[in-house]
Amino acid sequence: MKPRSLLLSGLVGLFTLSSASPLLACAACYGDTTGSKMGEAATWGIIAMTIIMFAMLGAVGAFIWHLAYRAKHPLPETSP
Repeated sequence: MKPRSLLLSGLVGLFTLSSASPLLACAACYGDTTGSKMGEAATWGIIAMTIIMFAMLGAVGAFIWHLAYRAKHPLPETSP
């Protein structure tokens, strides 16, 4: 290992071990959140992100289709 990465690893380990509170995940990661407000919020967040993701993928697909259509059907030239 390089001295710099060894020093960085040592500092991260030192800060982790000397923290005042243990490093824990959120409460949703530890137990069953069925029926709780946190579980419902997580569900709605996942649904919203999925809808946004499909909307963005659809927009990119529509733009690519538009470019392909315009490549096959160019606009007619107009004479001045």
